[in-house]
Amino acid sequence: MVHRTTFSPHYGHFVLRDVWCDAGDEGESRQDAEDQVAGASTYEICVRVLSDAFKVGLELRTWASEPAPDSGLWDESRQLELHCPTGELIVEVVTSGAVMEVSPPQGAGVYGVRVHRRQADTQEFLIELWWRTPLPPADDDEDFYGDVWT
Repeated sequence: MVHRTTFSPHYGHFVLRDVWCDAGDEGESRQDAEDQVAGASTYEICVRVLSDAFKVGLELRTWASEPAPDSGLWDESRQLELHCPTGELIVEVVTSGAVMEVSPPQGAGVYGVRVHRRQADTQEFLIELWWRTPLPPADDDEDFYGDVWT
């Protein structure tokens, strides 16, 4: 499945995260992305945008299993992991909200994520996302999820 959008980033980054799990990051994913294209905490991937980008293009591809690395010409890439307990993800920009919503066909689980960035006339990103494993028991917190997932 392929999703595409163009948007204006704010504050030099955007995030890919589980729709409900937006608390507890405390800047961990941004710190991890400081010298790289992207960084991660458990439920959030922070993608660093080069400071002069006014508009960025994003293509997000979901796969059933790990794909071969994209053969395009990318300036940077990094492979990370993301926990998705709801089975729904959003790409979010600070002050603008969600710019893309994604429901991977495999639903809840731990996903592999590969983030690519290219700087040409415009800044472009490719995010590849694939299901890796079920959620670990520590993510199955009934107090947080209630009856939504059971």
